[in-house]
Amino acid sequence: MPSQLVSSTGCCQPCDTVPVVVNVPGPQGAAGTNGTNGANGLNAFTYTTAAALVPPLGGYVVVQVQDSSFLPESIAGQFFVSVQGCGYMQVVDVVGLSVTLGNPAAGVLSIPNAIPTTPISIGSLITLAGAIGPQGPAGASGGASSAATYIVRTPDASVPSATALNSFSSGYIKTQGSSGSGFLSTVATVPVGDISGVLPVANGGTNVATIPTNGQLLIGNGSGYTLASLTAGSNITITPGAGTISIASTASGAAFNYVTFTRRLTGNNLIAAAATKNPFSLGDFPSGSWAGIDTASGFTAATGRFTAPFTGYYKIDAVFNLLGSTGTASVIVFLRKNGSNILQTQEFNATNASPQSLIPVSLSYIDQATVITDYYDILIQTTGFGVNVVTGSSFSIQRIQA
Repeated sequence: MPSQLVSSTGCCQPCDTVPVVVNVPGPQGAAGTNGTNGANGLNAFTYTTAAALVPPLGGYVVVQVQDSSFLPESIAGQFFVSVQGCGYMQVVDVVGLSVTLGNPAAGVLSIPNAIPTTPISIGSLITLAGAIGPQGPAGASGGASSAATYIVRTPDASVPSATALNSFSSGYIKTQGSSGSGFLSTVATVPVGDISGVLPVANGGTNVATIPTNGQLLIGNGSGYTLASLTAGSNITITPGAGTISIASTASGAAFNYVTFTRRLTGNNLIAAAATKNPFSLGDFPSGSWAGIDTASGFTAATGRFTAPFTGYYKIDAVFNLLGSTGTASVIVFLRKNGSNILQTQEFNATNASPQSLIPVSLSYIDQATVITDYYDILIQTTGFGVNVVTGSSFSIQRIQA
């Protein structure tokens, strides 16, 4: 702030008549804000805005960028850029924000080649790498000795004795000789001595390295294999051995329930014309007479049906002596199971004309009863005239197998 100087009394010069004012500096103010960054890509760099892949050697790819103003379109193809993570690529064309980049073929202009299929991610930095310089003088003659052998990544005609790894599309590659040197073989079968480690299930192996004990087997566990032994159940013994497993039963054979049944006529039962009757049914022939063997095993006299008391296989036999009643009767004999025909004869004639003769009919059938409610019966059907089922006709069933 302004202040007044002291009096000049006592000076050798005349005193001032007007006071002199001097300004004293105040405190320093706050720092100003930083300036803004330059525009992206301005004469320097840019970033990609879409993902892409490095093309094959000698190929091209179009890359989208944020800014292309720093790329000199007038000399497209005469300069390179550095693509972040991919190496140097040649600028072939610039159209707006689309930049066509080439991956130089092997050895072109001595530029390091970008590896094909390398991802060019969104936001990758692209910087100008400069224009192509003048062509250098030819190199000195020479090269690899043709008498030696070499391994190279890609085929190279200048090295005729070289083996290119990229040429091996399949097979087994192995170096042979001392100290890992020698040549490569591409046999399809891998020698057993060169296999090590545990082969997973996905590659056809077991993923198991444990040596199995006597009697152990590989058993699936839902995701692979487990070495395990068989477990004996009820009335079973399992004896493991070296390369063998013995399984035996300790139970005796189950008792077989034998069933037999026979019902035999001891009189004549007349089946009238145009009728279908069961000659062994008390319901169809209330005055009939029969003799039986083990009729309690499953036979019902009222219906003339045999109901299987056990499941299993049954042999069914029926024998009839038939005689026409007053004329010639047309007859069919049916064997039925659960009310459905399972066997029947062809239609035949039975007559009482002179000379009279009995018609013998025999049926034999084997069937499986799958439930204990399965039943069997016999029906005789007549047309024209009636027929007599004569004494001695029989219906027999035996259980022959469980």
